[in-house]
Amino acid sequence: MIDSSSSSAIEQIDYDANYPLGLIGGGIAMLVGAAIWGAVTYFTEYQIGYMAIGLGFLVGIAFRFFGKGHSMLFGLSSAGLSLIGCVLGNLLFYTGVIARDEGTSFLEILLFLVTNPLAVIELFTLAFDFRDLLFYALAAYVGFRVALDKSQTQPQTAQSQ
Repeated sequence: MIDSSSSSAIEQIDYDANYPLGLIGGGIAMLVGAAIWGAVTYFTEYQIGYMAIGLGFLVGIAFRFFGKGHSMLFGLSSAGLSLIGCVLGNLLFYTGVIARDEGTSFLEILLFLVTNPLAVIELFTLAFDFRDLLFYALAAYVGFRVALDKSQTQPQTAQSQ
């Protein structure tokens, strides 16, 4: 005989979960969100907190849609991608500002930074602002919560008559 705790554990199994596909979808969403973050910050010359929420939401939705999983791994991975997206968005913003100020191409500066990790560390150290941590944490939280939101993905059970 199956007791109620056993049946609830069975219902929690992710039969349709596909972690690799969720990771790919979340990764693409992270790249798109980072590009939007960098462009909006560059053109407005202001870091908008809603961008962090939007980036986390975009990654979380993509991870949930493509991955279809509800385990902690899905939430943590989405949070990690959201965090990386914010850092990448800031890197793209800094790259644009340096390229503009130096009168050189964006791709040239980006290639230099990608091949020189110490320069990236120095850049982030010089440009660090406490708000960055707040935005990063906010994006990670939203990415985590949205990826694990079961209310949007659980099928409704049919009621017997």
